[in-house]
Amino acid sequence: MDRDEFFNVPANGSGADRGAGSPSRDADGWTPLCPMPSDAPKSPHVGDPPLSVGSGESFAAPSNKFFPYRDADGRLLGYVERIERRSGGKEFRPWTYCEHADGRREWRLKALPAPRPLYGLDRLAIAPNAPVLIVEGEKAADAAASLFPGFISVTSSGGARAAAKADFSSLAGRNVVIWPDHDADGRRYAMEVARFARAAGAQRVAIVTVPTEFPAKWDLADPLPDGWTRERLLERLQAAMWTADPFAGLDPAAGVQHPFRLSDTGVEYYEERENHEGRWVPICVPRFEILAYTRSAENEDWGRLGRITDPDGHAHILALPMSQLGGDGVALRERLLGMGLTLPNARARVRLAEYIASTTPPLRVRCVPRIGWHDDCYVLPDRTFGDAAEPVFLQTESAMDHRFGVVGDLAGWREEVARPCIGNSRLVFALSLAFAPPLLRRFGAEGGGFHFRGSSSIGKSTALRVAASVWGSGTAKGVIRTWRATSNGLEAVALASNDALLCLDELGELDGREAGPTAYMLANGEGKTRARRDGSGRPPARWLTQFLSTGEVSLADKMAEAGRMVQAGQEARFIDLEADAKAGLGAFDALNGFASGDALARHLNAATSCNHGAPIRVYLDRLCADLSGAMDDVKRDAKRFVTELCSRETDGQVQRVAHRFGLIAAAGALACRFGILPWLERECFDAAQLLFEEWLDNRGGAGAAEAIRVLRLIRRFIEEHGDDRFARIDAVASDRPTFNRAGFRRERDERTEYLFLPTAFNDVCPGITLRLVSEALREAGCLVMHAGGKASIAVKVPTLGTVRVYCIDYQALCEAIGGAGKPE
Repeated sequence: MDRDEFFNVPANGSGADRGAGSPSRDADGWTPLCPMPSDAPKSPHVGDPPLSVGSGESFAAPSNKFFPYRDADGRLLGYVERIERRSGGKEFRPWTYCEHADGRREWRLKALPAPRPLYGLDRLAIAPNAPVLIVEGEKAADAAASLFPGFISVTSSGGARAAAKADFSSLAGRNVVIWPDHDADGRRYAMEVARFARAAGAQRVAIVTVPTEFPAKWDLADPLPDGWTRERLLERLQAAMWTADPFAGLDPAAGVQHPFRLSDTGVEYYEERENHEGRWVPICVPRFEILAYTRSAENEDWGRLGRITDPDGHAHILALPMSQLGGDGVALRERLLGMGLTLPNARARVRLAEYIASTTPPLRVRCVPRIGWHDDCYVLPDRTFGDAAEPVFLQTESAMDHRFGVVGDLAGWREEVARPCIGNSRLVFALSLAFAPPLLRRFGAEGGGFHFRGSSSIGKSTALRVAASVWGSGTAKGVIRTWRATSNGLEAVALASNDALLCLDELGELDGREAGPTAYMLANGEGKTRARRDGSGRPPARWLTQFLSTGEVSLADKMAEAGRMVQAGQEARFIDLEADAKAGLGAFDALNGFASGDALARHLNAATSCNHGAPIRVYLDRLCADLSGAMDDVKRDAKRFVTELCSRETDGQVQRVAHRFGLIAAAGALACRFGILPWLERECFDAAQLLFEEWLDNRGGAGAAEAIRVLRLIRRFIEEHGDDRFARIDAVASDRPTFNRAGFRRERDERTEYLFLPTAFNDVCPGITLRLVSEALREAGCLVMHAGGKASIAVKVPTLGTVRVYCIDYQALCEAIGGAGKPE
């Protein structure tokens, strides 16, 4: 007799005696004593000869296994005996200690009275905050407890068809995940248990998707399939927890109102006929379910949450604003048709809108207008991380073009993508940066980003793909976007990357006239204010993002194409980094066993296409599990980074940039502690420090950006116009004439000095005051000053007489900003 047959016999039912010395299966008058009295025999049927069933097949007693059922206080309630047949197969027997009406007590073959306690109820009581794993069968529950010690593994007694007789009240407020056996009965059991768990008040319910390649009827007590480890099973289990379906076990038909109904294949409408014999006609296929009401935190923007299972069996959950039902409803139908819904005729369009509006689902969920943080929950287009009082979903007026898909798993990504990056400063920094965007808002940091600049085929695009793989695909249709867009287009892209990583490729394709405003827009996180149809102002789009960019030119070079100069604020938000690691390998420092930089790049490009998206979901799940603790670690690590690299005299703009580098190093270290990045935390700090110091060298030091810009502009002017616009102060008649003169030059003590006329600085440093120019030169130690402390000096020029000039020591100028000491 199998489990389902036996356990469906009532606890006080009847049946034939099993033979001498064995308890009667069906004698009237026996009542289970639960919990078992302390003086009762501890186990039934121990030491007796093997029993046999009606067919005469015998059982090997040594293979019998008794599974004890206990209450929340650990008191014994009964056993389930599992018997393995010699020829294969198994039998289950429930045992309870019973009392007869005449006062006799003994162990009987009887199931526990319904509602039956869960197997593992005592373990649940000991760990009230641990997640709960429900499996089918006691043997699988014990195996799951060994495989996943962080979960409390339980099951219901009686097999796949007896879940309705179990007491699931102990799951109230718990996070529950169900691992079904790999067969049709297992899947039905999982759905039924999910419904009961939800009815019992479980906070979150999820069902694991068992890989299709697993053997038929496989469960957690069976040997692991080829290629699978405990760690991979755990990742699948955790992935199910991250993607917990808040509607698991929900009956979507409950809120459907006549004349509509849900069929197995779609939605139908009852059409009245003249002879009063109506008929059900389809209005859409496949099945389109209305799961919940949606509304904003302000109880506005009401809508419905729908679910469509497309012809390939993939479920799509989408939030539908009721505003889309107004007018002709074209926008709504376009979204639904794009997800596989089919409408048979024009009349069905009207019926579909009626169906959506008339359905009264039993649940309410909170809708949000963009991805990212909402209180302590982080929302992706298809997933929500963190605990909330109610489910949270993304609701937008149009279908969101998100790229945060998942291919492969974390284990594959760690080995194939992250591990080959060890020892490569640009790749380690790019991966650390990819984990930083969700921390910005919690850290109180501003938006902005980093730009890898270098020649073609140096490896900068590989670094971009590696970073993108944390969030999704690194292809042109994935997370990576192009700079080839207007500022309006990039505004929509930035909004879709709120609190997330924004990857932008090929800065050279951006119009130089829009480079500066676009950089400010992305960093400041606010779009243009636009008008509504009625003329009132529409609130501007707002976001907070961190971007990683690549290109062959810098932002300053791009703006210079349009005759514009980069500002200090832009440089602090748009940080330019050299892609070349100066190791003779392009953007790479180490090959890690690959034959060349090209081979490493090809491997990483291929690996990111097969492994992406899983890392950020693990990261967000673990971040939300201890948000305050994680942010304390991040703030401590970032502060230590800045303290080690900046002094009190360091310019405020440099400190501002150092904080950006420090946050990225801290984000990478956090990902290491979460077990996502396969290297020591120090690797993240070393890479960030190296790139920060390189940026500082290229900038010209830790002084103010405006002062450094002045020095660079003056040096470039000298290099470009030294002979043409600076006449020798001791010029003779035979010297060639100087047109559009900017000043004079002279040699003193084997040093070259350039004597600038005050008006020349209008051409040299446009938009910068003369006072700021002189202060920059004086602080850099390259201005030859008057003995009385004046910035300008008086010199005699043969043809002009005495004039006042600003005397600049060229060698000192070069030493102040780095470079050669002699003009070309």
